[in-house]
Amino acid sequence: MLTRQRLVTYGIPTAATATIVLAALLTRSQSTGITKTEPPPSAKRQIDVVFAVDTTGSMGGLIDGAKRTVWSIANTIKNTDPNAELRIGLVAYRDVGDEYVTKDFALTTDLDAVFAELSAYRAAGGGDTPENVDAALDVTLHKMQWRSDAKKLVFLVGDAPPASRGDVPTFDVLAREAADKQITINTIRAGTDSETATTFQQIASLGKGEFSSIQQDGGVQQIATPYDDKLAELSSRIDSTAVIAGDEGVRRNYEAKMAAAAAAPAPAKADRAMYFKGGETRAAEDVVAGYGSGTMSVDSIESENLPATMRGMDKAQLKKELDRRVEDRRQAQQELAKVAKDRADYLEKNAKPDDAGFDGKVKATLEKQLK
Repeated sequence: MLTRQRLVTYGIPTAATATIVLAALLTRSQSTGITKTEPPPSAKRQIDVVFAVDTTGSMGGLIDGAKRTVWSIANTIKNTDPNAELRIGLVAYRDVGDEYVTKDFALTTDLDAVFAELSAYRAAGGGDTPENVDAALDVTLHKMQWRSDAKKLVFLVGDAPPASRGDVPTFDVLAREAADKQITINTIRAGTDSETATTFQQIASLGKGEFSSIQQDGGVQQIATPYDDKLAELSSRIDSTAVIAGDEGVRRNYEAKMAAAAAAPAPAKADRAMYFKGGETRAAEDVVAGYGSGTMSVDSIESENLPATMRGMDKAQLKKELDRRVEDRRQAQQELAKVAKDRADYLEKNAKPDDAGFDGKVKATLEKQLK
């Protein structure tokens, strides 16, 4: 039986950012040490989406395109269903003999973490035509913690047919299992390989999903607007008001996500700002968000869990500082909402329908399946 490898280290744009991301991944689950008053249960519609992506050498163009458009895709889900509680997960796959066979990233509502993970993907390996689609589907079905009441969607993206190695069930068996579990598998064939088209069509049919075909580089559509830089500036201002509670590992995790967001192109930064334009909490560990919403009080915040620069504050000083940050955030959020509307109007007037690229296919499928 073949052994599938799991890795947690990989390259990202700069050495400094790589160090931060590695540390963040190793400390992702550490406690923040704060107490919150839990809000009442919401009636939000649960939506779980997993992207299983071939990351071998030939997929470089598509992976780069996916990095630029993941926030735009998230916005499509939010616009289609404003009441959605979205989680996204990732499965990168290659084949036996490569650096890894599969590398998974758990379903999460923390889309900044998803973007940081996706930003770290590099196209490498491969060599022979088939890739381990079976292993990717097996991890997607059996390792992802799907919510029982969620709308469950998978987008399998690749340019090579499955390589069945015998260590897990074959792709057709897994696609049938997905349908039984009400997990819809959509497939996107990149390039022109006919065998890939045949098998991906079969997977989509058995998985009760949609099959699409795109050009090798993904053909993503990302339009720069006159509002992108301002949205990025306002979004960064909001991020800067955060006070991350927890140990240094928790803060490194946040810094890693902010580093990935800062390295994104302007349109992607603007898409991120659009996603948060309603004032949603950007980080679960953010004291300012909890304090501002009333789910956290100054008395519930333990000094040792604050950043070093704030640990010497007494309760009155801490309250004054948090009040200042809440007000700064409110003003920036208010301005961001106005600029976001201007950008949305601009895109509606100037963006051409995208029905051929990766993001266009994903958005069209989401809009159809979420109705």
